[in-house]
Amino acid sequence: MPGQSPHDPIDRPTSRVLLLDEQGRALLFTVEEPDQDTGKRFWFPPGGGVEPGETHEEAARRELLEETGIEHPPGPCIWIRDPILHYFKPHNAWYRTSEQYYVVQVAKPEVTTDRWTELEIHVISRFQWWSLEEMLSSDDLFVPRRLAELLPPILRGEIPQEPLAIGV
Repeated sequence: MPGQSPHDPIDRPTSRVLLLDEQGRALLFTVEEPDQDTGKRFWFPPGGGVEPGETHEEAARRELLEETGIEHPPGPCIWIRDPILHYFKPHNAWYRTSEQYYVVQVAKPEVTTDRWTELEIHVISRFQWWSLEEMLSSDDLFVPRRLAELLPPILRGEIPQEPLAIGV
């Protein structure tokens, strides 16, 4: 059965949204389970798997609405993250995810969790708006790993013409 070992993972194309507020803070989620490699808490932007028949842009819009209650079309795709292999404990399976990141900027966002799936209710422990300064001074991990390095050009309005390949 696919997904039962790291040698036969389930492929999962994924869309994520770099959601920024008017102060340039990014909305990130965390889970109780620490990072497998470091034991540290990790934070990640809204997003999830692309459903069959759905484009990455459609998935980004759906996931943004589902996870935040914010209905907004995704902006441009800014980053593409190389496929990564990870074990997802709630599904007891290995996944290989390749991610596309879309930027969305909103003024005075109100985040709601009333559209969360059962899985999100059980897995996500909280969300927080993070400034760049807070990320730089934190010992926590961020997804993508280079988020604090990648964020400043976006905050200055320097949106890449083509998505940047950002590694893992």
